[in-house]
Amino acid sequence: MNPGAIEKLISAKNELEVRKIIGNRDEVLGRFSPFFQPGSVTDLDEGVFRDFLSIEHNKHWTGLERQPQLYADMDGLRQVLSVLVDEARPIRERVDAVIEAPGMGVAKLSAILLVAYPEKYGVWNGTSEKSLRSLRLWPAFRRGATTGERYVAVNQVLLDLARKLEIDLWTLDAIWWGIDVDGAAPKPANGAGKVRIGDGKAKALANMKYSILNTVQNSNGQKAEVTVKNKDLKMLASELDALLPRLLEQQKERCAITGLPFQYEGDRNMLPSADRIDSGGHYEAANLQLVCRFINFWKQATPDDEFRRLIGIVRDSSGA
Repeated sequence: MNPGAIEKLISAKNELEVRKIIGNRDEVLGRFSPFFQPGSVTDLDEGVFRDFLSIEHNKHWTGLERQPQLYADMDGLRQVLSVLVDEARPIRERVDAVIEAPGMGVAKLSAILLVAYPEKYGVWNGTSEKSLRSLRLWPAFRRGATTGERYVAVNQVLLDLARKLEIDLWTLDAIWWGIDVDGAAPKPANGAGKVRIGDGKAKALANMKYSILNTVQNSNGQKAEVTVKNKDLKMLASELDALLPRLLEQQKERCAITGLPFQYEGDRNMLPSADRIDSGGHYEAANLQLVCRFINFWKQATPDDEFRRLIGIVRDSSGA
């Protein structure tokens, strides 16, 4: 394994945000792991599952709450999860069966697997894939490989890394947040080389870019040959690179809806997040604004003018 990759992973472990995620491990696993065991998942409560999907409670993953159709039929979801956590079946078969559930996706199912079996299964999502590719650790797949086959290969890389670093899979998944992805973020204005680990603004810009790219490239957690309907990227990746920092500057590094200043360290809810003004529209310059991450989560598919009206009511009622 590339010694440089190991060095980056070790350095990333010391990032403040990474240490916070690692510190939440026992609390999160202690709370949710019992619910995702074969003997109890058949009685899983909707409220518990929705709590797990929220970063407020899982203290690690954002975006899992998207596609609420996943828990619209709780009896169906319980059956799906029963398959997912059934260790009597090969993991490849389980993933291929579960991935077909509306709203599931590999990011969700692998997060559930990690919580259910923290010593056996790692998380495959846009963040871990981006980092693995940047470190040249992304596995090769046979042509036509199923999602289950690909997950097996990715998980083996994650297991090997965890053993090499002598850490658990939760900690490894937290480390991806601190990785300096070469070429992922715009260079600083002074022209100084690649972005350093700890350059919060540059990392926030990189994360917004990759969040958009992953959204338009993935459907139910699987790579698509065409962009997802109603979520096309109407610009080149290089144009998106230029647009995001320009929006940040135009908005004076404040949320377009609330006016709150963005924060790049500490409270992740205050990080900038790229929001489609018209949630039914595409990712294009005229349809993008930067808002605080928690605002993007609250807004969901609410029309922009209606959401602004509601925020105004809250502001007026609080005397702000």
